[in-house]
Amino acid sequence: MKRYVSFSLVGLGLLAALSAACASTPALAGSTRPTQATVPTAAPHSHPVTDYASLVSALQAAGATVVPGGAIQQPFFSPTGQVAKVNGTDVQVFEFADAASAKAAAQTVAKDGGSVGTSMVSWVELPHFHQAGKIIVLYVGSDASILAMLKTTVGPQFAGR
Repeated sequence: MKRYVSFSLVGLGLLAALSAACASTPALAGSTRPTQATVPTAAPHSHPVTDYASLVSALQAAGATVVPGGAIQQPFFSPTGQVAKVNGTDVQVFEFADAASAKAAAQTVAKDGGSVGTSMVSWVELPHFHQAGKIIVLYVGSDASILAMLKTTVGPQFAGR
């Protein structure tokens, strides 16, 4: 009987030590959960974002540095996109002929962003799709400040992870 009790006490001790270790383990490396301190508190832009120019204006009003980064072509969107370097980070902007065309293209994007129309996409980081007016904004990354600025200026993402 003593062996059974000793084993049970040792087992309980190990279980308690394991529970304590798990409770004090920091978040996994690469965790992308934004903290309250990393999310900017920029007020929404006073004019709605409808095209590339108004997006740049809204991002600058939110405190971002925006530099044109050149053209980009994605196989899943018909217009050639424009890269906007937002605080040094690439954000792709696709401007369609009108809002209805942009909305129709947005409806071809899977909710998780894993496919667009018939194109299956393997992203190097997490994709985030936003749509406003006649533009679709694509940010591939996990920078909390960029995500917050896009949400504030363009609106919540309609697809992505």
